[in-house]
Amino acid sequence: MSNNDALYLVNLKYESEVVGGGSMILRLAVDPIHQTLSGQAQGKILQGTAHSPSFTSSCKGTTHSTGFKDIVNVGAVFGQAAVSFAPPAIGTYLTEFKADYGVDKNWNGTGNFTVGDNTYKCTVEKV
Repeated sequence: MSNNDALYLVNLKYESEVVGGGSMILRLAVDPIHQTLSGQAQGKILQGTAHSPSFTSSCKGTTHSTGFKDIVNVGAVFGQAAVSFAPPAIGTYLTEFKADYGVDKNWNGTGNFTVGDNTYKCTVEKV
C-alpha cells in the first residue's frame, strides 16, 4: 500500500497452486483516491502441456482497503484477453479475462484469475 494519495504502480506475480495450471504478471496503476486499478496482464494457461497458450489483456477494476489485520487490500480487474497459440497450432482468439486478489501490506497473498473457461487459484506475490 502507499502512504500517500499519489498514483503508484505495482507488479503482481500469480502462480497457480496446481501442476499444469497457469501463471501471469499483472501490472497495475493504483489510484488510491478513486480506488481504481488500470493495467495489463500477461501470462500462460495450461502450463506443462505441449504448446501452452499465452495471453495478454488490458484491464481495469477497483480496489478497497479492508481494515483486517492480515488481508489489508482486496481488488478485482476485468478485460478481454487475446489468447495465442504457438506452432504448430498458430492462431489467436479473444475471450473474457478476470482477476482478483486479497493481499497484505506488502502486496503478498492469494488470488484467482480466469481466461475464458480456465480459472486458476493462485498465490500472489509482489515483484
